[in-house]
Amino acid sequence: MNEFRFSDNFTLMRKKLGMTQGDVATYIGVSSAAVSKWERGLSYPDLSLLPKLASLFDTTIDKLLGYEPHLTTATIMELYQTFSKRLSEENFEMVQKDIENMVKEYYSCYPFLVRIAQLYLNHYFYSKKPQLVLNRIVELCERVVALSDDHKLIQEAQIIYASALLIMNKPQELLKRVGYDIPIQFGVEKLIARAYAMLSDINKVKETLQISAFQHLLSMVSSEIELLKYASDNQNLFDEMINRIEKVIDIYNIEKLNSHIKLTFYYQASLGYMKQHRRTDALRMLERFYHTCKHLSFPMKICGDDYFYIVDNWIEQNIHSGPYAPRNEQAIKDDLLNMLQKEPLFVPLHEDPKFKWMVNNLQRMFQSKPKRENESVS
Repeated sequence: MNEFRFSDNFTLMRKKLGMTQGDVATYIGVSSAAVSKWERGLSYPDLSLLPKLASLFDTTIDKLLGYEPHLTTATIMELYQTFSKRLSEENFEMVQKDIENMVKEYYSCYPFLVRIAQLYLNHYFYSKKPQLVLNRIVELCERVVALSDDHKLIQEAQIIYASALLIMNKPQELLKRVGYDIPIQFGVEKLIARAYAMLSDINKVKETLQISAFQHLLSMVSSEIELLKYASDNQNLFDEMINRIEKVIDIYNIEKLNSHIKLTFYYQASLGYMKQHRRTDALRMLERFYHTCKHLSFPMKICGDDYFYIVDNWIEQNIHSGPYAPRNEQAIKDDLLNMLQKEPLFVPLHEDPKFKWMVNNLQRMFQSKPKRENESVS
């Protein structure tokens, strides 16, 4: 947090009112020498005098002191990126001390608390005591849910909270928090679009429906990919799912919109094939995974294209973390490589020439560093 700017603020406000130091001293009931010391930064007024001074200058105590209790969105994301880089390069516990000092100073800045919860969720495995970090995520999210009046921020906090519960192996608590049943999607966005149409605001109609289609597309593909994890026991269904998902990914240019989704698809497809003992098909998917990695551009981001040409501004304004991946570049590269090297299902492929070639090339491209103790793939 910035140092208090009381002396500068006090002097500016006094002069703006056309008052002398003596005028202020008389009004407050102190000596002119005391006021002079305040303006020179040699001392501060007694705590009991701050309300009187704030009232005199028609301002708040926070503004008088120069204290900003809330951070801007840009500052929050800058801090997130800085801490993310440090957590992947420095001792976790040392960096965490700096993070927690910031949290103490901005404990009422709920967007900041959500970003810190997200930061911990994406880096907890660097810690020597990951369980404590997961508990801290829960604490931060509970505070936001209990005290914030921002509905979207509360929803995001609940998702982060639920993700931490899943990692902590607490499925019942997760279900209790998010619900046991699938919510109905009522399609309110279509009603909003029709309302804009009645107001002859066609640009808002297009924006509303395109953003809706964009979100539903990415959500649908992500759900299908997640389902792949549990469909490998039915080979015919699994093959049909692969076929359909891949067509959607190609038709809608998912690699441009969200390259992480395409990477996840090829990875989950290869895992399913390995469960079915279909090594040739698994290698085919891993080769596509490799080529997608090869053409990644950093920082990774969610964005529109020539088809979804309206969504970029919406992403910037409505996704608290912005369009970019919530982890730094090297951490993402290390994880992608570990997805191949550390996955037990791929052990039978370790001596395969094509598999070794892909791993070696990724190591060279990513210039990967050895993982630290306690680190795992998220």
